[in-house]
Amino acid sequence: MPRHMFKSFVIAALATVFASQAQAADQTKVKLAEVIRSQLYVPMYVALNKGFAAEEGLDVELVTANGGDRAGALVLSGQADFALAGPEVPLYIFNGESPDKPLIFSALTATDGFFLASRTKIDKFEWSMLNGKKIVGYRPGSTPGLYLEYVMKQRGVDAATIASVITNIGIPARDGAWMSGTGDFGIFMEPSLSRLEKAGQAYMVTSIGKEVGRADYTVFFAKKSWLEKNGATAQKWANAIARAQIWTANASPKEIAETIAPYFPGLSIEDNEAVVARYRNAGVPIWSASTVVDPAGLARAQEIMVSGGTLPADKKVAYDKIVTTAYAEKAQQKFAQK
Repeated sequence: MPRHMFKSFVIAALATVFASQAQAADQTKVKLAEVIRSQLYVPMYVALNKGFAAEEGLDVELVTANGGDRAGALVLSGQADFALAGPEVPLYIFNGESPDKPLIFSALTATDGFFLASRTKIDKFEWSMLNGKKIVGYRPGSTPGLYLEYVMKQRGVDAATIASVITNIGIPARDGAWMSGTGDFGIFMEPSLSRLEKAGQAYMVTSIGKEVGRADYTVFFAKKSWLEKNGATAQKWANAIARAQIWTANASPKEIAETIAPYFPGLSIEDNEAVVARYRNAGVPIWSASTVVDPAGLARAQEIMVSGGTLPADKKVAYDKIVTTAYAEKAQQKFAQK
């Protein structure tokens, strides 16, 4: 290579390095705690892997809490800047002793993303089939557990069966417990359900979300003090989610599967594609179409908590006390029409 060409090459290479370093220096580092790792949160992974968050100037560290209570604890302790969990988590904290109240600032999912599964194949399912059976539920007071209980009550499952739902299996141990023979029915989300199906251990019965209808299921929340100091950061994240929601709504299952693949290294593109198709064909919108939390959806979520005995009726929290729409509405105005 001639000397003048080599010199130009070096200058160009250095310019690229310095530009990358400058871009990295301009990014704001944030830590986000997700309640668990699941394709239910597709728009979030899209926001990260499609570069929407980075283009907004965010360097996001994603940590998996494996439980809504743990996600809430990470936020309260300052070990996470904000979290993705069921609305029951910020509601519990709001009604608790912490003086620094939480605020929900963006929606993600529009209803329950769990599916009821049976150990044996059922051609025509009736909810009465659950009576007298052992059902693998979820942690007491959790969103999945509350929504399952609510649906069973609505569908006339007997009280004794509801009271005997298995709720003491830790999240990481649920699949193993099921495969070892625990339970006749159980609720599972993705990717657990697909793995159990492939192993011939489970058969999907119905979507819990379809049974419930609109009820905001997972939301992004932070402490009020954090939002007061980091409003610009919250806005950038809401912007990234709004862009991801639009992209997800218009992308093919394969495109989505390829985008989220790095977050699910144990699954093939085909596996992820099947999961995406399952969520899209659940019979009800699973992913929120807007970053704005739906007032009726949050009201339904609190109704379900009251029904489950985890929220006294007089402790319901008004929408404008637990939700700030400032960031979500700006994100919608900026991206929804594009």
